[in-house]
Amino acid sequence: MPYILMILLPLWVMAEDINVLYERVTQSDLYKSSSQSLNATVEAKKASLYSDGWNIGADIGQSEGREGADSGMEFGLSLSKDFNLNATAIEHLINTTQAYAEHKKKIEENRLKVKLWQRYGNYCITLQAIEAKGELGVVYDTIRDYVDKGVEYGEFDVSKSIMALLALENLNLQISKLENSAQHYEAGIRAIVPFDGQFVCRKLRPDITRLFDSQYSAFTPVLQKQIEINKETLALASKKLSTINIGTSYANELDADKYMFNVSIPLALGNKQQASRASALHALQASNYELEGFKNRYAHESAAIESRLRIYNKYLNTSDRLIRESSNKLIEQSNMRFRAGEESLIAMLKATETKLQMIETILELKIDRHNAVAQYMYDYAIDPKGVSK
Repeated sequence: MPYILMILLPLWVMAEDINVLYERVTQSDLYKSSSQSLNATVEAKKASLYSDGWNIGADIGQSEGREGADSGMEFGLSLSKDFNLNATAIEHLINTTQAYAEHKKKIEENRLKVKLWQRYGNYCITLQAIEAKGELGVVYDTIRDYVDKGVEYGEFDVSKSIMALLALENLNLQISKLENSAQHYEAGIRAIVPFDGQFVCRKLRPDITRLFDSQYSAFTPVLQKQIEINKETLALASKKLSTINIGTSYANELDADKYMFNVSIPLALGNKQQASRASALHALQASNYELEGFKNRYAHESAAIESRLRIYNKYLNTSDRLIRESSNKLIEQSNMRFRAGEESLIAMLKATETKLQMIETILELKIDRHNAVAQYMYDYAIDPKGVSK
């Protein structure tokens, strides 16, 4: 019975678990791409804040003397540098921006982990269904052997053998479909992180208390850092003095050499400064509202997903118990009555089809439950490893 070997083989060769995949997330091209984009954003922020450039100048001209004065060429050289008057505040803002970028990277890392968690879980749930259907395949195979012998000895007509064969082939088609699904999930994992296709299935059981705690969301520190950035930006925008330019110049004139020392202080006054301060103030208020809105949204959606999980778990636990306690017993009794001539082949196949349908229903429910949790963790960038039991 080759389909049984095919079902059990993946369970034998698996060697790595989900934690190994998590460790490889930061080496993935998807993560590196996002990380480098954030690094570029930080450098652009630095460029916009620093005002410490050097300036060099030169000029040359022709002097035409009047009333007998000498005429000739004149030239001059100048060198100046800008100095930040708020260097400490600027460095602090840059450090806060860098910390913000690191938290943003954590959002991408967590979301990639969630994708792994989702596909890994779906893969393992599918393997469970394949195994369950494979066990049922043994029953179908036994029925077919029994019917074929009955046909050989004239106890059944050929139509019974065809019915048994079709039932077995239908099961094999369902198993083949599940195997394709498992391969699809495995390919999805490979698309995120490189691995050799060997990992062991483990139960993925998130801790509900931590799952519904907003502190486990990578968005919480990001929003908090955004508030800090806006506060520091507002403080800088409120400064009246931001830079000072100090320079020196030399001029070679016809009748003298001149050496000059220059100081220039731009004043942050007028409509532009007021608009910059108003913009920073609005940004700060917006970030405060965003954090509060996030907390409210998190609490509301946490309650909703918790309610859904209660319904899923109640139904799944009941169904699993019914399958274990009832379906195998029903199949066993039907098989005995069929062999004793007390029940038709159709009734026997009906009993096995009932279990088959329940396996399919439970598979769908488990996938739905798993995907619902995965979507929730993805939306809020929750590290699945951090909330696992």
